[in-house]
Amino acid sequence: MAHGILEQDTMFSVKEKPWHKLGTVVETAPTVREAIKLAGLDWKVELRPLCTNENEPIAITSHQAVVKEGTTSVLGVVGQSYHPLQNTEAFDWFEPFLENDLASLETAGSLFNGKRVWILAKTHKEADVVNGDTVESYILLSNSHDGSSTVKVGFTPIRVVCNNTLSYAEGHNLSQLIRVKHTSSVVENLQLVRDLMDTVNTQFIATVEQYRELTHRDVSVEDLRRYVKQVFSSQKLENIITDYEAREKAEIEAERKKLLARVEEIFELEPARKTWNMYNAVNSYLCHDRCRNAELRQNSIWFGDSKLLDRKAFELARKMYAY
Repeated sequence: MAHGILEQDTMFSVKEKPWHKLGTVVETAPTVREAIKLAGLDWKVELRPLCTNENEPIAITSHQAVVKEGTTSVLGVVGQSYHPLQNTEAFDWFEPFLENDLASLETAGSLFNGKRVWILAKTHKEADVVNGDTVESYILLSNSHDGSSTVKVGFTPIRVVCNNTLSYAEGHNLSQLIRVKHTSSVVENLQLVRDLMDTVNTQFIATVEQYRELTHRDVSVEDLRRYVKQVFSSQKLENIITDYEAREKAEIEAERKKLLARVEEIFELEPARKTWNMYNAVNSYLCHDRCRNAELRQNSIWFGDSKLLDRKAFELARKMYAY
Protein backbone atom coordinates (compact mmCIF):
# COMPACT_ATOMS: atom_id res chain seq x y z
CA MET A 1 0.00 0.00 0.00
CA ALA A 2 1.30 3.46 -0.88
CA HIS A 3 1.80 6.64 1.12
CA GLY A 4 3.55 5.13 4.15
CA ILE A 5 1.00 2.45 5.09
CA LEU A 6 2.77 -0.72 3.97
CA GLU A 7 2.06 -4.42 4.32
CA GLN A 8 3.76 -4.76 7.73
CA ASP A 9 2.12 -1.69 9.29
CA THR A 10 -0.84 -1.73 11.65
CA MET A 11 -2.33 0.27 14.51
CA PHE A 12 -5.05 0.42 17.13
CA SER A 13 -7.61 3.11 17.83
CA VAL A 14 -10.04 3.69 20.70
CA LYS A 15 -13.64 3.66 19.38
CA GLU A 16 -12.76 5.43 16.09
CA LYS A 17 -12.17 3.43 12.92
CA PRO A 18 -8.42 3.41 12.06
CA TRP A 19 -7.72 5.89 9.29
CA HIS A 20 -6.14 3.28 7.01
CA LYS A 21 -8.68 0.51 7.90
CA LEU A 22 -5.99 -2.02 8.81
CA GLY A 23 -5.89 -1.66 12.57
CA THR A 24 -7.87 -2.78 15.60
CA VAL A 25 -10.69 -0.81 17.21
CA VAL A 26 -11.11 -1.14 20.98
CA GLU A 27 -13.90 0.27 23.11
CA THR A 28 -11.86 1.31 26.14
CA ALA A 29 -8.39 2.77 26.51
CA PRO A 30 -5.78 0.01 26.87
CA THR A 31 -2.90 -0.30 29.30
CA VAL A 32 0.63 0.28 28.06
CA ARG A 33 1.26 -3.46 27.74
CA GLU A 34 -2.03 -4.03 25.93
CA ALA A 35 -1.48 -1.05 23.63
CA ILE A 36 1.90 -2.14 22.32
CA LYS A 37 0.45 -5.51 21.28
CA LEU A 38 -2.70 -3.99 19.78
CA ALA A 39 -0.52 -1.62 17.74
CA GLY A 40 1.65 -4.49 16.48
CA LEU A 41 4.72 -2.80 17.96
CA ASP A 42 5.83 -5.54 20.37
CA TRP A 43 9.19 -5.95 18.66
CA LYS A 44 12.68 -4.56 19.18
CA VAL A 45 15.41 -3.25 16.94
CA GLU A 46 19.11 -4.02 17.05
CA LEU A 47 22.24 -2.50 15.52
CA ARG A 48 24.35 -4.61 13.17
CA PRO A 49 27.69 -3.85 11.49
CA LEU A 50 27.92 -3.10 7.78
CA CYS A 51 30.31 -4.36 5.14
CA THR A 52 30.64 -4.22 1.37
CA ASN A 53 29.11 -7.07 -0.62
CA GLU A 54 32.20 -8.27 -2.43
CA ASN A 55 34.37 -11.38 -2.65
CA GLU A 56 36.58 -9.85 0.03
CA PRO A 57 34.13 -7.90 2.22
CA ILE A 58 35.36 -4.65 3.74
CA ALA A 59 33.94 -3.52 7.08
CA ILE A 60 32.22 -0.11 7.09
CA THR A 61 33.04 1.32 10.49
CA SER A 62 31.39 4.74 10.11
CA HIS A 63 27.82 3.45 9.97
CA GLN A 64 25.62 0.60 11.17
CA ALA A 65 22.29 -0.93 10.22
CA VAL A 66 19.09 -0.73 12.28
CA VAL A 67 17.36 -4.12 11.94
CA LYS A 68 14.20 -5.63 13.38
CA GLU A 69 15.42 -8.09 15.99
CA GLY A 70 15.46 -11.67 14.78
CA THR A 71 14.95 -10.69 11.12
CA THR A 72 16.90 -9.41 8.14
CA SER A 73 14.56 -6.42 7.75
CA VAL A 74 16.78 -3.33 7.57
CA LEU A 75 14.96 -0.21 8.74
CA GLY A 76 17.80 2.23 8.14
CA VAL A 77 21.51 2.99 8.15
CA VAL A 78 22.75 5.27 10.94
CA GLY A 79 25.99 6.63 12.38
CA GLN A 80 27.99 5.02 15.14
CA SER A 81 26.66 7.43 17.77
CA TYR A 82 23.04 6.46 17.10
CA HIS A 83 21.18 4.69 19.91
CA PRO A 84 17.68 3.34 19.26
CA LEU A 85 14.64 4.08 21.37
CA GLN A 86 12.81 0.77 21.66
CA ASN A 87 9.04 0.72 21.20
CA THR A 88 8.60 -0.53 24.77
CA GLU A 89 10.58 2.46 26.05
CA ALA A 90 8.44 4.87 24.04
CA PHE A 91 5.23 3.34 25.45
CA ASP A 92 6.65 3.24 28.99
CA TRP A 93 7.13 7.01 28.81
CA PHE A 94 3.34 7.37 29.06
CA GLU A 95 2.97 5.06 32.09
CA PRO A 96 3.08 7.74 34.83
CA PHE A 97 0.39 9.73 33.03
CA LEU A 98 -1.88 6.67 32.98
CA GLU A 99 -1.12 5.70 36.57
CA ASN A 100 -2.02 9.18 37.81
CA ASP A 101 -5.14 9.36 35.63
CA LEU A 102 -3.76 12.35 33.71
CA ALA A 103 -4.11 10.76 30.28
CA SER A 104 -5.18 7.63 28.42
CA LEU A 105 -3.79 6.03 25.28
CA GLU A 106 -5.86 6.78 22.20
CA THR A 107 -4.02 5.30 19.20
CA ALA A 108 -0.61 4.00 18.14
CA GLY A 109 0.92 2.38 15.09
CA SER A 110 3.64 2.40 12.48
CA LEU A 111 4.41 3.70 9.00
CA PHE A 112 6.81 2.56 6.27
CA ASN A 113 7.02 -1.02 7.59
CA GLY A 114 8.04 0.09 11.07
CA LYS A 115 10.52 2.81 10.15
CA ARG A 116 8.34 5.35 11.94
CA VAL A 117 6.09 4.74 14.93
CA TRP A 118 3.71 7.00 16.84
CA ILE A 119 1.69 6.99 20.05
CA LEU A 120 -1.17 9.39 20.78
CA ALA A 121 -2.50 9.89 24.32
CA LYS A 122 -5.54 11.93 25.30
CA THR A 123 -5.06 14.13 28.35
CA HIS A 124 -8.00 14.65 30.64
CA LYS A 125 -8.22 18.31 29.80
CA GLU A 126 -10.54 20.25 27.51
CA ALA A 127 -11.85 23.77 27.05
CA ASP A 128 -14.53 25.58 25.07
CA VAL A 129 -13.32 28.13 22.53
CA VAL A 130 -16.92 29.28 22.25
CA ASN A 131 -20.04 27.65 23.62
CA GLY A 132 -20.33 24.15 22.13
CA ASP A 133 -17.00 24.32 20.27
CA THR A 134 -14.67 22.22 22.42
CA VAL A 135 -10.95 21.63 22.06
CA GLU A 136 -9.32 18.62 23.70
CA SER A 137 -5.67 18.10 24.55
CA TYR A 138 -3.51 15.24 23.24
CA ILE A 139 0.19 14.33 23.34
CA LEU A 140 1.76 12.81 20.23
CA LEU A 141 5.08 10.95 20.50
CA SER A 142 6.75 9.97 17.24
CA ASN A 143 9.96 8.04 16.74
CA SER A 144 11.93 6.87 13.73
CA HIS A 145 13.96 3.68 13.56
CA ASP A 146 15.72 4.67 10.34
CA GLY A 147 17.61 7.70 11.64
CA SER A 148 15.46 10.16 9.68
CA SER A 149 14.31 12.16 12.72
CA THR A 150 14.71 12.69 16.42
CA VAL A 151 12.20 11.50 18.99
CA LYS A 152 9.45 14.14 19.10
CA VAL A 153 6.84 14.84 21.72
CA GLY A 154 4.22 17.32 20.58
CA PHE A 155 1.03 18.87 21.90
CA THR A 156 -1.95 18.38 19.58
CA PRO A 157 -5.35 19.91 20.30
CA ILE A 158 -8.45 18.36 18.74
CA ARG A 159 -11.56 20.39 17.87
CA VAL A 160 -14.37 18.01 18.85
CA VAL A 161 -17.17 19.62 16.84
CA CYS A 162 -15.64 18.49 13.55
CA ASN A 163 -12.91 16.17 14.85
CA ASN A 164 -10.14 18.15 13.20
CA THR A 165 -6.54 17.48 14.11
CA LEU A 166 -4.79 20.79 14.61
CA SER A 167 -1.03 21.26 14.57
CA TYR A 168 0.89 22.12 17.69
CA ALA A 169 1.21 25.87 18.17
CA GLU A 170 4.84 25.36 18.99
CA GLY A 171 6.87 28.36 20.13
CA HIS A 172 10.56 28.58 19.35
CA ASN A 173 11.39 28.60 23.05
CA LEU A 174 9.80 25.15 23.44
CA SER A 175 11.25 23.45 20.39
CA GLN A 176 14.42 22.21 22.10
CA LEU A 177 12.35 20.69 24.91
CA ILE A 178 10.32 18.34 22.75
CA ARG A 179 13.05 16.89 20.52
CA VAL A 180 15.32 14.15 21.84
CA LYS A 181 18.27 12.88 19.82
CA HIS A 182 19.09 9.18 19.49
CA THR A 183 22.16 9.28 21.73
CA SER A 184 23.29 6.98 24.52
CA SER A 185 21.15 9.03 26.93
CA VAL A 186 17.97 8.99 24.82
CA VAL A 187 15.94 7.13 27.47
CA GLU A 188 17.12 9.33 30.33
CA ASN A 189 16.49 12.49 28.34
CA LEU A 190 13.02 11.33 27.38
CA GLN A 191 12.28 10.74 31.07
CA LEU A 192 13.30 14.32 31.79
CA VAL A 193 10.96 15.52 29.06
CA ARG A 194 8.09 13.96 31.02
CA ASP A 195 8.08 17.25 32.91
CA LEU A 196 6.68 18.59 29.65
CA MET A 197 3.27 17.67 31.04
CA ASP A 198 3.24 20.90 33.03
CA THR A 199 4.37 22.79 29.94
CA VAL A 200 1.68 21.07 27.87
CA ASN A 201 -1.03 22.13 30.31
CA THR A 202 0.27 25.70 30.29
CA GLN A 203 0.57 25.71 26.51
CA PHE A 204 -2.91 24.23 26.13
CA ILE A 205 -4.43 27.09 28.14
CA ALA A 206 -2.38 29.61 26.15
CA THR A 207 -3.40 28.05 22.84
CA VAL A 208 -7.10 28.06 23.73
CA GLU A 209 -6.76 31.74 24.60
CA GLN A 210 -5.21 32.29 21.15
CA TYR A 211 -8.16 30.46 19.60
CA ARG A 212 -10.56 32.68 21.53
CA GLU A 213 -8.83 35.73 20.08
CA LEU A 214 -10.04 34.52 16.69
CA THR A 215 -13.68 34.58 17.79
CA HIS A 216 -13.86 38.36 18.26
CA ARG A 217 -13.74 39.63 14.70
CA ASP A 218 -16.27 39.18 11.92
CA VAL A 219 -14.96 38.27 8.47
CA SER A 220 -16.50 38.18 5.01
CA VAL A 221 -16.22 35.72 2.14
CA GLU A 222 -13.85 38.19 0.49
CA ASP A 223 -11.68 38.08 3.60
CA LEU A 224 -11.71 34.30 3.36
CA ARG A 225 -10.60 34.33 -0.29
CA ARG A 226 -7.70 36.70 0.43
CA TYR A 227 -6.72 34.61 3.44
CA VAL A 228 -6.73 31.28 1.56
CA LYS A 229 -4.59 32.72 -1.23
CA GLN A 230 -2.03 33.92 1.32
CA VAL A 231 -2.00 30.60 3.19
CA PHE A 232 -1.02 28.75 0.03
CA SER A 233 1.03 31.51 -1.61
CA SER A 234 4.45 30.32 -0.40
CA GLN A 235 4.28 27.12 -2.44
CA LYS A 236 4.61 26.72 -6.16
CA LEU A 237 1.24 26.35 -7.82
CA GLU A 238 2.05 22.76 -8.81
CA ASN A 239 2.63 21.88 -5.15
CA ILE A 240 -0.50 23.53 -3.81
CA ILE A 241 -2.56 20.67 -5.22
CA THR A 242 -1.04 17.64 -3.50
CA ASP A 243 -0.66 14.37 -5.42
CA TYR A 244 -0.96 15.92 -8.87
CA GLU A 245 1.88 15.56 -11.34
CA ALA A 246 2.93 18.61 -13.32
CA ARG A 247 0.11 19.59 -15.67
CA GLU A 248 -0.78 22.27 -18.12
CA LYS A 249 -1.10 25.67 -16.45
CA ALA A 250 -4.82 25.94 -17.19
CA GLU A 251 -5.48 22.54 -15.66
CA ILE A 252 -3.54 23.40 -12.51
CA GLU A 253 -5.37 26.71 -12.22
CA ALA A 254 -8.68 24.85 -12.46
CA GLU A 255 -7.63 22.61 -9.57
CA ARG A 256 -6.62 25.66 -7.57
CA LYS A 257 -10.09 27.17 -8.08
CA LYS A 258 -11.58 23.90 -6.82
CA LEU A 259 -9.48 24.25 -3.67
CA LEU A 260 -10.73 27.79 -3.08
CA ALA A 261 -14.31 26.77 -3.80
CA ARG A 262 -14.12 23.83 -1.38
CA VAL A 263 -12.75 25.95 1.47
CA GLU A 264 -15.47 28.54 0.81
CA GLU A 265 -18.10 25.78 0.87
CA ILE A 266 -16.83 24.56 4.26
CA PHE A 267 -16.83 28.13 5.58
CA GLU A 268 -20.45 28.62 4.50
CA LEU A 269 -21.42 25.61 6.66
CA GLU A 270 -20.07 27.30 9.79
CA PRO A 271 -22.71 28.85 12.06
CA ALA A 272 -20.70 32.06 12.52
CA ARG A 273 -18.59 34.36 10.35
CA LYS A 274 -15.62 34.81 12.66
CA THR A 275 -11.87 34.50 12.13
CA TRP A 276 -12.02 31.24 14.10
CA ASN A 277 -14.45 29.75 11.60
CA MET A 278 -12.36 31.00 8.69
CA TYR A 279 -9.25 29.30 10.07
CA ASN A 280 -11.18 26.09 10.74
CA ALA A 281 -12.44 26.03 7.15
CA VAL A 282 -8.81 25.80 5.97
CA ASN A 283 -7.98 23.31 8.71
CA SER A 284 -10.95 21.14 7.75
CA TYR A 285 -9.81 21.14 4.12
CA LEU A 286 -6.30 20.04 5.15
CA CYS A 287 -7.64 17.29 7.42
CA HIS A 288 -10.48 15.94 5.32
CA ASP A 289 -10.12 16.98 1.67
CA ARG A 290 -6.47 17.46 0.81
CA CYS A 291 -4.70 14.36 -0.55
CA ARG A 292 -6.28 11.40 -2.25
CA ASN A 293 -6.86 9.16 0.75
CA ALA A 294 -7.15 9.11 4.52
CA GLU A 295 -3.76 7.62 5.34
CA LEU A 296 -1.91 10.25 3.32
CA ARG A 297 -3.97 13.04 4.89
CA GLN A 298 -3.24 11.79 8.42
CA ASN A 299 0.46 11.37 7.70
CA SER A 300 0.61 14.87 6.22
CA ILE A 301 -1.31 16.62 9.03
CA TRP A 302 0.81 14.94 11.73
CA PHE A 303 4.20 14.82 10.08
CA GLY A 304 4.16 16.53 6.68
CA ASP A 305 3.49 19.77 4.88
CA SER A 306 -0.19 19.95 5.86
CA LYS A 307 1.01 20.47 9.42
CA LEU A 308 3.18 23.36 8.22
CA LEU A 309 0.30 24.82 6.20
CA ASP A 310 -2.04 24.53 9.17
CA ARG A 311 0.44 26.34 11.39
CA LYS A 312 0.84 29.05 8.76
CA ALA A 313 -2.94 29.40 8.50
CA PHE A 314 -3.24 29.80 12.25
CA GLU A 315 -0.48 32.40 12.48
CA LEU A 316 -1.86 34.34 9.49
CA ALA A 317 -5.32 34.37 11.01
CA ARG A 318 -3.94 35.75 14.26
CA LYS A 319 -1.82 38.35 12.51
CA MET A 320 -4.37 39.55 10.00
CA TYR A 321 -7.78 39.07 11.58
CA ALA A 322 -7.59 38.41 15.30
CA TYR A 323 -8.35 41.94 16.50
